Amino acid sequence: MPVWERLEKEERPSRCRNIIHADYADYRHYIAQQSDSFVEQICSSLYAGDVYILHQAFDPKWMRELREKTIEYWKTKPSEFYQMLEGTPDFHRIIDLETGKKYSFQVCKHSAFFYPWNDDPLEVFFTVYKRWRVVKVLMGLQPDAYERNTPKMGVVDRIQIANYPPKIGFLEPHSDPYLHQRLFFSGYMSKQGEDYEGGGFYLVGQANKVVEAEDQIEVGDIGIGYATVYHGVAPSKGEPVWDGSGRWFLSMYSNASDEVKDRHTGHAVKLDLPGVMP
Repeated sequence: MPVWERLEKEERPSRCRNIIHADYADYRHYIAQQSDSFVEQICSSLYAGDVYILHQAFDPKWMRELREKTIEYWKTKPSEFYQMLEGTPDFHRIIDLETGKKYSFQVCKHSAFFYPWNDDPLEVFFTVYKRWRVVKVLMGLQPDAYERNTPKMGVVDRIQIANYPPKIGFLEPHSDPYLHQRLFFSGYMSKQGEDYEGGGFYLVGQANKVVEAEDQIEVGDIGIGYATVYHGVAPSKGEPVWDGSGRWFLSMYSNASDEVKDRHTGHAVKLDLPGVMP
C-alpha cells in the first residue's frame, strides 16, 4: 500500500486518538476489495492513532476451548525459555514479577509460544492465519508474508497465548516494534466482569490519559492499532494464582528473530499512569 509509505514520512503516532468499533466481517470484505477511498481512510485513521475493535472475528467457543487446551499444554512440560533461533521449539514460560524485569518491557504473565515450523500442538495456525492474512494485507504485506520463514531468514511469525493472573498480571506501557509489522494485532479470549474483575487492556491518549478498552471487548473480538501507539495491560482484582484465572490474550506478531544482529524491538515508556502497575 503506497499510502503507508507516504504517511510514514511523518512522525509515527504514540497516543490513541479514538477507539472505533466495527464488524470484522465487514472490514474483511473492505480490505479484500482495497478501494482507493477505503485504503486512504483506514490507513490515515490508524496512523492518526485510532485503534479498532473488530467484533466477532473469532468464534467465542473456539477461544474458550483454546484456553482449556493451553492449560492442559502447560501440564505436559516444565516452564522453559528459548530464544528465537533456528530450530526453536514451542514452549511455555511462567514470567513472574522478578523474571518479568528482564524483558524489554516489564511484565508478569504465563505465556505459551508457538511457531509455524513446529507441529502445532493446539491446532491454532489454520484458524489464526485466516484472520492474520487479512490484517497482513491491511499492513501492506502479502497475505502469506513470513509464514514459511524460519529464524535464519530474519523475520518469523509467532503466536502467543498469554494468561495474566489476578492482581499481579500486567504489562507496562510500551511501544511495539513496527518495522516488520505495522499494526499490533490482538485476539481477546476472556471478558472483563465475567472471567475477572477490573484491569486489562488500555491505551494512552493525549496528555497521558489512560483510555480504558477492556470493558468494550467481547470474547472473539480482535484489536488493531499502529504498533507505536502506547498501550499496556493493567492488573485485575483477586488473589494472585497461576491456575489459569484472570485475563487471557492471543497475540500474533511477526518478529525479527534472535538470528538478527541488533534486531528491531519495541521499548517501554516511562509514564505516570496510576493503577496500571501492580
